[in-house]
Parts: sequence; structure tokens; C-alpha cells
Amino acid sequence: MEVPMTTLKHSFLSLAIGLFSAMFIGGCAAEAASVEDETTAEAASEAGHAKKGDYGYEMQDLRLVSGEAAPAADAVTPDGRIAPEEVLRQATAKIPALRACYAEALKKDPGLGGKVIVRMHVEADGKVSSSRVTGGSIGDAALGKCLAQELGSMTLPAAPKGALEVVYPIELSPDDLAKSAPSGA
Repeated sequence: MEVPMTTLKHSFLSLAIGLFSAMFIGGCAAEAASVEDETTAEAASEAGHAKKGDYGYEMQDLRLVSGEAAPAADAVTPDGRIAPEEVLRQATAKIPALRACYAEALKKDPGLGGKVIVRMHVEADGKVSSSRVTGGSIGDAALGKCLAQELGSMTLPAAPKGALEVVYPIELSPDDLAKSAPSGA
């Protein structure tokens, strides 16, 4: 039995497309799995900051109105890490400055709202060596720069465990500035 040449070409084309699709989908699935498993410290390593023993935190959204005080805890954990409660306490102390950044941006765009994600690299001595916007839904570069600069001015305690990578989402809503500043801020 003789198979027409066009049928063979279509079969090879279908096979090639199927293989390419499988490799692409498999590659995407593998990449997605590695992203889900990736720690913040590993992300810092990709950025060239992290060394063996470094660690990281992905913090919960920081709102510019919070009435809740940061939970009390030792600033450094028994294993030598900066406690996440200390990071939260320091960020909460920056709320008045973050509100000022946002208020300035609202003068230009009164409806501006959404999320800004700030990534900070904290050295073992507690000083923030870099602070930058790495995502979010607000496209206001000046606001992002101001927020990153204010959070980047934190000084955390020295921690023998090593450098720390912090990812801090900041939730912004014009209604939040209408509310009074949180107590103690």
C-alpha cells in the first residue's frame, strides 16, 4: 500500500508540533514547580545577593492603616535569624512616611490604588543594602521609588544567620488615607 506524500508530511508536521508542545508544556510545568518551591533566599541568590545560609520572608500585605500593633517577640530568633515580627514592627514604624509618599501620589491621581511589591536585601549587620519595587498593580514609578526608599531606610538588628531577603507587598487605597494614622505611628 502506498501512502500519499502529503499525508506523510502532515503526519511528520503533527508529530513535530506534538513533541514541541509536550516539551514546551513540560518545561513550563517544571518552571512553575520550581517557582512554587523557590524560597525568597533562592531568589536573592539569582539576584547575586544571597550566600549559603541566607534566608527570606514573604510578608503579609502592609496596609497604611492598621490599628494593630506588631506582635511582641525577640528581635532575633534563637537560631540567629531576624524575627519576622521585628521586620513587621520596623515596617509599621514607617507607615507615616509611607502615607506621605502615597498622599503625594494621590495629588496627581486621586483614584490611585492597588498593590506595590517591594523587595529588600538586608545584610547580616541589619542594614538594608537594596530596596526596589519588583511588582504590583500600580504604574506610578515615583510612588514606587518613594515607598522602596522609605522601607529601605529600616535598620534591623544584626543577625549571625546571614543576610535576609524580604518581600513586602504594600496595599494602597485612597480610603486608607482618609482614616487616621494607626496609633503609635
